[in-house]
Amino acid sequence: MKKNRKTSDAVELMDKWYGGDSEWDQMLVEERLKVQVGQIAYDLRAEAGLSQEALAKLAGTSQSIISRVENADYEGSALEMLYRICLALHRQVDVQRLDKKIAIAC
Repeated sequence: MKKNRKTSDAVELMDKWYGGDSEWDQMLVEERLKVQVGQIAYDLRAEAGLSQEALAKLAGTSQSIISRVENADYEGSALEMLYRICLALHRQVDVQRLDKKIAIAC
């Protein structure tokens, strides 16, 4: 007899409850993209040795937008903002879809 494994991992539980629902799956893809974009934006800024305010000036936006992008809390197009950040830092953007995962490199 197979024993049910208990978990307290919120993402695992939510996927168990809502997985397979197309709206849930789409939201999950979007949130993962925001997290990935936020990490890349932070890494690029840190590598350049810039503050959020300095990067915002270069990208033609505000410090609060940079902060929201880095914290995966940006409601606009995360990819568009990443593109602007990469342009400001003279970096190329490469976006690939690998099955249901999206790979982004700058």
